[in-house]
Amino acid sequence: MKISIAPALAALLFSASVFQLAQAQETPDASEDYSYLTRLHVPDSVVQCVAAFDRWVEDAPRYDALIVPDRRVLSAKIDSQTPIFDAGNPIPVDQVIVMRAFAKARGKPQWTRVDSRCGVRDGHVVGVSLTPNLKPKIVR
Repeated sequence: MKISIAPALAALLFSASVFQLAQAQETPDASEDYSYLTRLHVPDSVVQCVAAFDRWVEDAPRYDALIVPDRRVLSAKIDSQTPIFDAGNPIPVDQVIVMRAFAKARGKPQWTRVDSRCGVRDGHVVGVSLTPNLKPKIVR
């Protein structure tokens, strides 16, 4: 008696493809990752900046991880009086958002305190920058 595994194999492949399709449909939208910030009444421009930093760090050659603590997001400084984002590369902006964050340099084990700046024009992020914030060490 010859047993064919073709029907069982076809059923297994079909169920695997249905599982992958279901997983793809359940993948949350990127904007949902930051919806909790909206529920905390964080301004939309600040939420956009946090998302922009996350996207930027993924491709940044210098850093491989960034953390912006919720309390820093809640106390972000929004400057609507500054007309340009960066003096070295003048980009006109409506707002500059400044938050303290922590970044991990690529290949290094320690985290560095950084000042994050984000420029917003017409409701869209047009520039981001991270500047290490090196506090002077107190020697006693």
